Amino acid sequence: MSWIDYPQNRPTISRTYLVSIQRPYVGGNFTFKYVAYYNVNTNNWHKCDGFDDDSIKEIITHRVVGWIDVATYLV
Repeated sequence: MSWIDYPQNRPTISRTYLVSIQRPYVGGNFTFKYVAYYNVNTNNWHKCDGFDDDSIKEIITHRVVGWIDVATYLV
């Protein structure tokens, strides 16, 4: 599995992806994985909840550093 650098390379389809997110943390940055929805038309990543009928939530404000197709990750 290789991460695709973001924002240099953006997804071309609006859907959910596995993303690597970086947020400030005491003494540096904390990087973690998250399943997020990408909207191609607005170029925004959104929080999402696969257990909720209205799964697309607010825009992610922390730095997305990479992404990968969820299906690729599961293989």
